Amino acid sequence: MSWAARVVTGPQSYMDARIINVSGDGLGLVCERAFAEGVTLQVLIAMPDPADRSKYHYPSLHAKVMFHVVKGGKFRIGTRFAKIDQPVKDMIEQWVKKG
Repeated sequence: MSWAARVVTGPQSYMDARIINVSGDGLGLVCERAFAEGVTLQVLIAMPDPADRSKYHYPSLHAKVMFHVVKGGKFRIGTRFAKIDQPVKDMIEQWVKKG
């Protein structure tokens, strides 16, 4: 999996990221910067529609940083959902079921 995402870093700023893993509990992100464990990030996602991959949804959610690992000059960040709307969670669950 590789979905485009953005991490909001300020009122009018963001950092590009990639979603590389998704579960019912959280996301795996790759980006250019590490974030401290426990920090809550606002993440904007370009999520393909589970029923029609030619269509996209652009949800926003909040995820708590659980860990980060440096790999190849980038940071892999494991998160757990902190605030997510039910329709977004339902779409993510559909992707999890697809494997």
